[in-house]
Amino acid sequence: MSLLLLTLCLGACSEPPEPHRGPGDPREATNRTIVPDHRLVRKTAAVRNPETFPWYVGPEVIPSCKPGDRVWTPAPIGRTWDVINMAVASVVRIDGNHVVLQAGVLEFTVPAAVLLPATAHARLTTRTPVLACLGLAGEWGRVVSSDKETVGVALVMAQTVVTRELPANAVLPLTGKGGPGHPVTFHRGENIGFGLLLYLNREKAGIITYTGKLELVNPDQVRFVPLDATPVRNATMWSPFADTLEEVRIQQVLENGAAVEILFVSRPQAPLINPRVVTSARVTRMLW
Repeated sequence: MSLLLLTLCLGACSEPPEPHRGPGDPREATNRTIVPDHRLVRKTAAVRNPETFPWYVGPEVIPSCKPGDRVWTPAPIGRTWDVINMAVASVVRIDGNHVVLQAGVLEFTVPAAVLLPATAHARLTTRTPVLACLGLAGEWGRVVSSDKETVGVALVMAQTVVTRELPANAVLPLTGKGGPGHPVTFHRGENIGFGLLLYLNREKAGIITYTGKLELVNPDQVRFVPLDATPVRNATMWSPFADTLEEVRIQQVLENGAAVEILFVSRPQAPLINPRVVTSARVTRMLW
């Protein structure tokens, strides 16, 4: 019996001890060293457009805004002013009669004369025409809902009518006789052009056209597109093909007048080109 117990004891002592996972074992460590992946670090430094907005012609204006204010402004698409849109940006600082702005990560400088305050307006009624800011782009649409903080806007995207909820200060009502943000027509040689009015003074009108280029036009050559009427089915009107007006026929009226399907009468039919769905701000009676 003593011999048997001795044998069992020696056998047990010869087995290797159970491995112990202590703090030195990476599988059990409570605090692991994490090496940051710099590709995932959000870059906060602004991308600077070094050139001041070059397309303003007219009298200088003393800035009435202050750092932190939100304003409607011409916004460059990238680091040059070759292609622009009208959007909302934040005031960074004042530099004489110019204002340094930031939209997203893009920082740029414009004359104070081309700015418009971006403020939340009183509750907007349904079907009010507006310019809505989506990132660095301004898009025409119509109000479908409104409260103190947000506005629901019906817009046309990829020829589909969609509704977007936007902050109230990112929506510019297009009411009255016309002003910045409104669709306009203008003479361009033998043709009639179409675009978005950026500014208008006694010397020049700055108009953003279909390609994002800005055209300078004499003020007496500009006509505001009426936005207070609802298009009627089968009516003959005019709409830009690219940025030159052509005759169209209204095929359908969509979303209570927020958009229309139009057919260019002088062009062959082609899928997604003719007919096409556009916002109602892009159709007008002949203004000349």
